[in-house]
Amino acid sequence: MELHELEMDYGRTRIGPVNADFPAGKVTVLRGGSGSGKTTLCLTMTGFLTPTAGRILGEPGVLVPQNPREWLNPRHTVDEVIDRTARILGHSLGEEERVEILARALLGPELLAHRCGELSGGQAARVCLARALASGVDTIVCDEPTAALDASNAARFASLISALAEAGRTVVWATHDLPLVMATNAGCGFVSLDRAG
Repeated sequence: MELHELEMDYGRTRIGPVNADFPAGKVTVLRGGSGSGKTTLCLTMTGFLTPTAGRILGEPGVLVPQNPREWLNPRHTVDEVIDRTARILGHSLGEEERVEILARALLGPELLAHRCGELSGGQAARVCLARALASGVDTIVCDEPTAALDASNAARFASLISALAEAGRTVVWATHDLPLVMATNAGCGFVSLDRAG
């Protein structure tokens, strides 16, 4: 994925222009202070917001959000989340494939029957990652995914992200926790954002 002169203008706040290349097989860190536009850029890169100028080259990414519980319907089972994500993007997954996706997100098969409202914060974050894997999209955009996790779960999540990058995925990670990202084994690149207005 590449960004060319990308701008997001929301009245008193303007972000950009942003020029960036997000290569496969690498974690690229979005960094900047609070209010610099990291979340806005993540939402734009995943199609939730439309840029006011510039362009995105490549397929839109899939979002792993900052507050996973807010993005998961508490009444849906994990199985429904995985299945619906795949179907929306035009493919279906058998039960073995859904179990495999959960395993890649360090979740057991028994979780398929759990409702999302029953999940811990760490489980919800990993279900959002499993949903990203079920999408089949190559670019995974993580918006502060470890912000609400304890140190142990944050380290597990960072390890998963590192493994995805090493397997050839494009990973974009907006975070304030640079030591956590740097502790991963994946080579890191950086894109810095400064609020323009």
